Amino acid sequence: MGKNKNKKEVITVSEVVLHSLSNFTYGLLGASIIVSIKLGHDLPVLITYLMYYFFLGKVINRPKYVTNVGKFIVFPIPTAVGAFFGYKAAPILINLF
Repeated sequence: MGKNKNKKEVITVSEVVLHSLSNFTYGLLGASIIVSIKLGHDLPVLITYLMYYFFLGKVINRPKYVTNVGKFIVFPIPTAVGAFFGYKAAPILINLF
């Protein structure tokens, strides 16, 4: 993804869906860490930290978003929704174990 403003890049729907799913997972894992810490269970905290940081390597090493759709829709919305789901799902999952 270059800095040439004259070149139009074609982005497929499957790429948008894949990146949205990645951003959702990133938010989900980030929120799960906070909830795990709050509940005070050591093993789930360790597991969520490991999952988050392994996934963070994938998020950091991908190309940056250069379009407004990527910057203002594809990244923040799925990430926030994922964080909300992490906030809601983590206590339920911890209580299962």
